[in-house]
Amino acid sequence: MASILVFLVLVPVDIFAQSEPLQIRRAVMPSWASGVRLDGSRTTHAQFSPWSICRNASLSFEFQTSLSTALLVYADDGHRFVEVRLVRGALQLRYRLWTTTEYDTITMVGDRLADGRWHSVRLWSHDGSRLVLTVDRVLNVVPTAEVDAFVRRRANTVRLTTGTFVGGLPSSVRRRPGDLAIPTVAFERRLDGYVRNFRLSRCSAVSTAGAATLAKLVSGRGMTPADRRVDDRCETDNPCLHGGICVNTDAGPLCECDRTDFDGMRCNIGLLCSFIAVSSTCHV
Repeated sequence: MASILVFLVLVPVDIFAQSEPLQIRRAVMPSWASGVRLDGSRTTHAQFSPWSICRNASLSFEFQTSLSTALLVYADDGHRFVEVRLVRGALQLRYRLWTTTEYDTITMVGDRLADGRWHSVRLWSHDGSRLVLTVDRVLNVVPTAEVDAFVRRRANTVRLTTGTFVGGLPSSVRRRPGDLAIPTVAFERRLDGYVRNFRLSRCSAVSTAGAATLAKLVSGRGMTPADRRVDDRCETDNPCLHGGICVNTDAGPLCECDRTDFDGMRCNIGLLCSFIAVSSTCHV
């Protein structure tokens, strides 16, 4: 009796002559209301329009990080400045609003703020001659703490014209630390964490600020949206075929083909396994 030889054939079938490359993620302007993530790299920063200090001036934001020491906010005009940073889990406010003194005002507020939870921060000036720092007044994660440091100067508007920076300074500014009111800020540790609801007030012609509004982003590096829904390629343009699972990544959508009979970047290469006789052919 003639025996029938049966064997396993693995046949790759390229369904497309050429696989289309994955598209790179589109540039997306982050939403500062929902929040952005700063990656802590050497170029990390977000720059907003300059902040001015006058009667009723305010600056506020919320942050989340696990770093105990990092730069949060810095603004200056080359002589006067305001700096907010984390120092060993506490919030430090350091500022100089007049140039006729050799001393800066330095205050510390809060504790264990590098706990990965959201914390709110608000700077406020009642008369343009002092700053009040409030931590967690809104979120109430820790008891509200307010520090009132008086600076003797005329109550005219202080315009911090260099810009308002969050999380770090841009390379163009760090290359000229001598132009800064405090050059050492160029070497501060940059923020690896999240920031949202960044708001600034504007001073009027009569040196009184209006209500704070969401700040206008001028530039930034090392930022990604805190919520990924702003560019969900898997939802709008799923490239995966034959039941492949689409996964959003920073480089664009990737296809998981493990639960299919296909492989390739788009699950487009078939792997057909069948038992066939010698005289038969493998069909896709």
